[in-house]
Amino acid sequence: MTAMTYDPRQVADDNIRIMPTSDDLKKPHSDQEFIEKALAEERSNHKNLIASSREELPSVYVNGVMIDKQAIAQELQYHPAPTKEDALFLATQALVVRELLKDAVLNDEALGQEAWDSNEEQAISDLIDKNVNAATPENEVCERYYEQNKSDYKTAPIMSVRHILLASLPEDGEERLARKKQAYELIEQIKNSNNPSAEFIEFARQYSACPSKEQGGELGVLSQGQTVPQFESVVFTMDEGLAPSPVETRYGFHIVDVMDKQPGVQLEYLQAKPAIANKLAQQAFHHGLCDYLYVLAEQADIDGIQMELSQENVYRG
Repeated sequence: MTAMTYDPRQVADDNIRIMPTSDDLKKPHSDQEFIEKALAEERSNHKNLIASSREELPSVYVNGVMIDKQAIAQELQYHPAPTKEDALFLATQALVVRELLKDAVLNDEALGQEAWDSNEEQAISDLIDKNVNAATPENEVCERYYEQNKSDYKTAPIMSVRHILLASLPEDGEERLARKKQAYELIEQIKNSNNPSAEFIEFARQYSACPSKEQGGELGVLSQGQTVPQFESVVFTMDEGLAPSPVETRYGFHIVDVMDKQPGVQLEYLQAKPAIANKLAQQAFHHGLCDYLYVLAEQADIDGIQMELSQENVYRG
């Protein structure tokens, strides 16, 4: 189904599966204001820039080479974090790690400047392949991991759901309050009806801004990952039946009726084994990569940042 820009003033040719609109994509990145401020700070020629500063770009050196501050500002967009200070640290550390890897490539007799000039990413990949070895996990290790984490290896639950979308723009506070009040009123009317199912279908056809209104609000069989996160995070926790409260998303308020819910089925060990083996192999690789980067960092002269290498934040290119 083709995603379209949602306009609550008319019936959109879409349903709850809509993706971000073209207007959403035009909005500035959440860190854009910070990036611009940081660049302005850099242009103002501060003398005391440090990696932990919330307002300034750090002056960081690796073996005497300064990490480009504009590169740090641009790198920020790839490191979402709870705070801008954390994002700044992660962005700076990522560039330090890349500089360490570059130096290692240049100092490798089989790679060297020629490999770097030819293809930087391939050169780094070849370097890591040579220096990071992750053993394939044994069957016993995989089986023990399965027994300790069985609940993680189930098929996704599926649900048959119908909804009524009372649409409103996210920035229209008064209209959203009105739609929320209307949603509760309709829920009460459906609950108290002599024929709740028929009442739901009628209200869907009368009030819903989703094309599913033509099917009485039915969205069909859903599995996780098919709907917008705000909707999915609530709906997949529901039991069968009419939800007592509406579900709020950026599109408005949804009156939801779970018609059927089939829980996920536990996978047997042999079914889960490939995924487990891959996960443990990836963990082993990341541990090995962290160890290798730690050695490179210990051998280098790094000034301006205290490195914190872990599998959550190291370079993974």
